[in-house]
Amino acid sequence: MKMFYRLMFVVLSLGLLFGCGPENVRSEMRPHEDGTYRGAFIDRDVIQVVVQFTLKDGIVTAASFRRLYLNDRYNQDNEQEPYRSVIQQHQEALDYLVGKNLSQHLAQLYSPGDIVTTEVDGYSGATIRSNKLISAIRDGLNRGVYSH
Repeated sequence: MKMFYRLMFVVLSLGLLFGCGPENVRSEMRPHEDGTYRGAFIDRDVIQVVVQFTLKDGIVTAASFRRLYLNDRYNQDNEQEPYRSVIQQHQEALDYLVGKNLSQHLAQLYSPGDIVTTEVDGYSGATIRSNKLISAIRDGLNRGVYSH
């Protein structure tokens, strides 16, 4: 066990010595290259949310779902209520970012009830799982530009 800790100490020390410290880790708060990004939220080997968005000078110029799925109950092609309206809520949350600086507005998706106005029987804007959307967007940022 001591050998493991020594090895970890060496690895961390080398990382800090060669500029791999936390200040060099990319985050959504730093400027991102212009282009189109794709990201996904996957849980239990099921692709639940895949988004595509385009950034120009940090501003989201376009955003869409490539996949929106949850336990066979709804996906972006489901026209039955209440699922169609729940899908509309998710789309409204994603559309909120269009025209806005991503770094300044992404965190606001943590409170979807403040953004989503579509009401559904038994589902309010606060009911949607915006964390999945946020994770998919961050995944896209971490992957880098998909296309220029």
